[in-house]
Parts: sequence; structure tokens; C-alpha cells
Amino acid sequence: MEKTLQILIWMSCVSYCCEAQNPTQTIRGQVLDAETREKLPGAHIVLVENQKSTITDVEGKFSIENIPTGRYSIQLSFIGYQPVVIPEILVSSAKEVVLEIKMEIVPSKLDEVVVKPTVRKDRPVNSMASVSARTFSVEEASRYAGALDDPGRMAGNFAGVTTAGVNVNAIVVRGNSPKGLLWRLEGVDIPVPSHFSGSNVTGGGGLTIFSSQLLANSDFYTGAFPAEFGNASAGVFDMKLRNGNNSKKEYAAQVGVQGVEFAAEGPVKTGYDGSYLFNYRYSTMALIFPLLPETKNTNELPIYQDLSFKLNLPTKNAGTFALWGIGGLSKSTMKGFDDRKKWIYPENRVKMNFHYNMGAAGITHSVRTSPKAFVKSSLAFNANQHTYHKMSRLQESNPPQLFPLYNVDITNRAAILSSIISHAATPRISFKTGFNVKRLNYEMVGDALDYQTNILNSLMDGKGNSWLINAHFQGKYNVSPKTSIIAGANISWLEMNKEMRIEPRLSTTWLAAPKHSFSVGHGFHSQTEPLFVYFVTKTDEQTGQVSYPNQNLNRMRAHHFILAYDWSITDNTHLKIEPYFQFLNKIPVVDGTSYSMINFLSDWTFNKALVNQGKGINKGVDFTFERFLKDGYYLMTTASIYKSEYIGGDYVKQHTRYDGAYVLNVLGGKEWEIRKKNLLGMNMKFTFMGPYWYLPVDEMKTQLAEDIIYDETEGFTDRFSNLESITDLTLNYRINRQNVSSVFKLQVRNLIGQQYQGKRYNLKNNTVENHFFTSLVPFVSYKIEF
Repeated sequence: MEKTLQILIWMSCVSYCCEAQNPTQTIRGQVLDAETREKLPGAHIVLVENQKSTITDVEGKFSIENIPTGRYSIQLSFIGYQPVVIPEILVSSAKEVVLEIKMEIVPSKLDEVVVKPTVRKDRPVNSMASVSARTFSVEEASRYAGALDDPGRMAGNFAGVTTAGVNVNAIVVRGNSPKGLLWRLEGVDIPVPSHFSGSNVTGGGGLTIFSSQLLANSDFYTGAFPAEFGNASAGVFDMKLRNGNNSKKEYAAQVGVQGVEFAAEGPVKTGYDGSYLFNYRYSTMALIFPLLPETKNTNELPIYQDLSFKLNLPTKNAGTFALWGIGGLSKSTMKGFDDRKKWIYPENRVKMNFHYNMGAAGITHSVRTSPKAFVKSSLAFNANQHTYHKMSRLQESNPPQLFPLYNVDITNRAAILSSIISHAATPRISFKTGFNVKRLNYEMVGDALDYQTNILNSLMDGKGNSWLINAHFQGKYNVSPKTSIIAGANISWLEMNKEMRIEPRLSTTWLAAPKHSFSVGHGFHSQTEPLFVYFVTKTDEQTGQVSYPNQNLNRMRAHHFILAYDWSITDNTHLKIEPYFQFLNKIPVVDGTSYSMINFLSDWTFNKALVNQGKGINKGVDFTFERFLKDGYYLMTTASIYKSEYIGGDYVKQHTRYDGAYVLNVLGGKEWEIRKKNLLGMNMKFTFMGPYWYLPVDEMKTQLAEDIIYDETEGFTDRFSNLESITDLTLNYRINRQNVSSVFKLQVRNLIGQQYQGKRYNLKNNTVENHFFTSLVPFVSYKIEF
């Protein structure tokens, strides 16, 4: 007994001593040339806060150990390269900080220009982007209020960008439909990576299919994007997965009201630089949905799960191979009620099953073919499937009988081969060229109820294959230390309609003064429609012959013109102003009506014959003022004033659906250091925006269907008010102990505010009502990292 008591006392003392010690961690990484990926030995690394320093070895690698937990900035310098400062690095006790830092060569002799370190946290990773582009980090997606650890919602903080609704993550860029956004992962085009994609909005859903914790710094583009991006008219989200820790195993587990999550990373084997990264999430929103006034009476049950991984496998002489993949299953069910007393709105009598399954995987090979050239090639496969079955109970039958409203089953698959070569010809001239070959495979069927005949009619019917091929070339010329020009072109061919497109891109940047720069950008762009649009079926009433009126539609086109002014007020603050003009043409419309695909939201009963006669104009100016995180607080204010108009098949100019006119985001946060090792953070975001527009209700069809039917022959004239406001909150507390970190987090979306959702039909009194989303959406979680 005495011996046992001694052991317990000894363990208590050890525990107390460990708790008393301030936990430390390691920052390490590798420094590379931004264009050629050449390793940079001898680069000088300084930890700004405590002046700890080191020099990279022959492999360009560095390590700084025994760093107390907290926030740090790293300054890098290397002869012939632009010095850089990386701010806001969060050092926690559980995970090493592993960085891959790319430095840009100075395009002049050292005696011709004074080279100073630059702090440009927002600067895009892609060196060929000079306008309407910025990077974001995984740490920001975790910290910013309203982001909910979701890259899609994170983008809603940027100037010129809004989300399509409080409860979805679909991205509206400068008044364009969310379907105009191109999603990329590891340099490969992928389907929309969102759970429940298309349930409310084509181009987005409820939550991004993989956790933001897997992302490396990634780029987001809002216009005139570089030539390597094809098949995009509104914007590009170019996401990159980070590599796992290749020196030690690390784990994380999270539990919250939205579900559970587990992550692991580490070296493939001892003494080898290869690493693995793995993340799995399982979530049922059933814990939250009954609490939301919007859904508590519909007995809706959304469930999802996803798996993401990356294996990084370097070789001695053959470059680096990476195996990566993401996949998600999501379904939402609604049983409805047999009890007619519970029928207030149409969804109360509906039985519904919606599934969205999506996956993408590939193998990527990266290799330096010469001291000045770098090649990255990928072979990838992706697939996505929508199934949507909806039935409604008959008012007249007793007991209520179900009859089908629509049945949709759409499967898209693609095999993709891509390659891109980066070549630094001289310190002033660099090139990027490559290709992207995509083999499309599709199967789709769809039936919907005709309310006048009560007969299920075929909407779409298609099965087959097609090619979409892109090639691009772009070059950057640093005319002087103050001026650079980027020029290129994207060439594409779509087999389905035999259409060839050549789309030039051009931009230039001028450093007018050490802290003031001006940029100009222009680009031609185009994009295919969702594949089901091409396979709408029309049956001749007399002959019974089936035709496909949309199969030869051309791709819609967009011309982007952008000016930009950037003022680095201090090392920690900057102001950016971007006026822009977009002209869209060849937009598919319904001849003789106001209907245009420029306004597309989501429509599972789509059966329209289209022609390429539509036009559109988006014009406005974006403002960004940002103070990066320093001394424990940060602030970002973004504002956009814009106008989005279109001309449909009736040749009348009017508002687009997404013409909100303005949006203002004010977000910021404060961090406090607790007991010199823990971190308490409070972050808030206030959004003020002009609401979107809606179609008027077709009163006759609405009464017949006892559900809202919009009049698609008229323009967008329904707008409830001139202002919508949304408030978001994130509170987090990180507890650091030696080798273990715990994070408590409360995230609340729509803390105060409401958003107009259009109209809905009241079955009790047979009237049309305004519909608002007023619920706050809370996420509470606990995470342990070790």
C-alpha cells in the first residue's frame, strides 16, 4: 500500500511538472524555386518574434525546434530571390508545422533595385495570376466566422463573392450563377465537391466533401483567370491537398453535434520522405435539424460521410508520385405526415429521397526535367450521381395515397489526362504550357408529373460518351523590376457539338511606387452547361418521334475586363480596388421568353428547348481592406457595388436573379494568450447585402398544384426588401499540453438576421406567403490532436 501511494505521488508530481512546463513545437519545411521547384540550399530562415534562425541544407530543408506555442512570423532570404515574410503561423503543441515555401527570383541584378521583404499573405500561389486572384489558408477557413471549416463558405468573405443562401455553400461570383464556377483539385477538374450538391443550388450544396484541414494554401479566382483554366465562365477554385507529416505520426479526432471526424498522418516508413494523410467524417444533421424552425416540422433527415486521402511518394531519381482521392455519400430523406392536421406546407405531405454521391481520385507525377523545367502530370477519374425521387400524398384519398412528382437518375463519369510544363527560360522570362484531355461518360433519365394531365412525362434521356479537350500556353515577361506582362491562350474542343474555341488571355502589372501597383487583365472564357441540359427530350405528338433539341448548343461565352489598384499601406495592411466589366453572349435561352440559363439555380424538371441568343452584362467595383493578424487581432472589410443584367429570348434587358446590387462584409477577430500557452479566440462577421431577385408566382398553376410554381416566362421582379443582414460568430479555445492539444469550438451561422427564400404555399388557408430562412445554425465541437 505504501509503495502504491509513493507511485501515485510520483505520477502526480510528473503530471504537475509537465503541466507547468510550457509546451514547445517544431517548425520545419523546404524552400523551393517557385517556377522550377529547384531546391534552395543556404536560404536564411529567421523566426521574427524571437530571432531564432537557421539555414536550409543541400535539400533546401530547414528545422527550428523548441518553439513555445503561439503565433509566429517567418522571414526568408536567399541571394537572387525576393525575400518574403510568412505571417500568422499558428504553432500548437500537438502538430509540427510543416511548410513548403516557394520563392520568386528577382528579375534583375541586385545593384539595380533595392530588394525588401514583402508580406503578401493574400498573394496567389499561381505566379501566372495578376488580377482577381488570392490565396487562402486552412487556418483561415478554421478561424473566420461563418466559414464553418468549409472552403466554399470561406470564399464568401472575398470581394465580389457571395453565397447563394445562408444554408448553402454555393458561390456567386460577381453576379454569375454558381454553375459558372470551375472546381479543381490537385490540378484536375472535378465535379462539385459538396454534400447534397444540386438539392437547392446547382454548383453547391451543404458542406464541402472534404475537411479544410487537408488543404494546403489554395487559390480562388474571380475573373480573367490564367490560360490554364478552361471551361469556366465565372470563377475558379483551385484547391491543393497538403502532404502529411513525413517524420512523425500525428492524429486528430473530433466530435460535435454535426457528427464525428478522425484524421491521421505520418511517414510511410522510417527513413523515407514519403507520407500519408487520411481523413474520415461521418455526420448526421439529425441532431441539429429538429432544433431549426425551418425544418422541425418536415421530419427531414440529412446524413453524409466522406473519406479523403493523399500519399506522397518521392523517389530518388524519378520525381515524386502522389496518390490522392476524395469521396462522399450524402442523402436526405423526408417521410412527411399521413395526418392531414400536420399539413401546413407542401413539404409536410411529401415523401422524398435525395442522394448525391461523388468521388475523384488520381495519380500525379512531378519531376524536374532540367535545372529550369518542371513537369506535373496527372491521370484521374471522377464520378458523380444524383438520384431524386419525390412523391406527394393525395388530398382526396383516405388514407392519403402517394403519387409520384418526379424521378431523376443522373450519373456522370470522367477520365482525365493532364500535364503542365513550367519553364524558366531566363530570370525575366518563364512559360507554362500543357493540356487537359477529358473523356466524358453519362447516363441520365428523368420523369416529371404534368399537373394538367397527371401523367409522368419524360424529361431527359441520354447515354453515351464525349470528349472535352483543352490545351494552353502562357508566358510571363518581367520587362523590368517594376513591370510584368502575362499572355496566353486556351484552346478547347467539345466533341458533342464539334465546337472549337480559342480564348486569349492578357494581363500586366506595374509597380508605380514601392507600395503602389496597378494591374490590367482581359480574358475570353467559355463553359458547357450541365450535361442534362443537352439531353432534354421532345416527343412529336403526331409521329411519336423523340428528338434532342439542345444537343448542338454552343458553349456560353464571357469576356472579362479588369483594372486593379493595390496599396500596401504597411507591412500588415493593404487596400485593393478592382473595377470590372463582363460581357456574356451565346447564353442558352428559351426563344420568345425571358428564360435564360444565366439565372439557373436548380431544376429537376428541366425540359426546355434552348437557343444561343442570350446576352448578359456584369459590371461593378470590388474593394478589399485587410489588416492581417498581428498583435492578436485582424480585420478584413470587403465591399462590392455591382449590376448584373441579361437579355433573354424576348430581347428585353432586365435584372438577373443574382443582381444583389451591393454586398458588404466586415469580419475580424481577437486572440488572447491564456497562461502563456493556451489560445482563446473570438471572431465575428457582419454581412449586409442586397437580396437576390425571384420570378413572380404563376397563380393558376400554383392553385392547381397546391405548391409554388413560378412563372418562367416573366422576368425577375420579386424582391422582398432592399437589405439583408447576416451575423456569424466563432468562439474557440485551444488548450496546449506537451504533445497534445484540445480545441473547443462554437460556430454559429446566422446568429441574427433573416434571408428571403421566395414564396411558399400555405395549405391551411390556400394562400401564397413570403418564405424566410430565420434559423441560426449552431455547430459545437470538441477536437483532440495528438
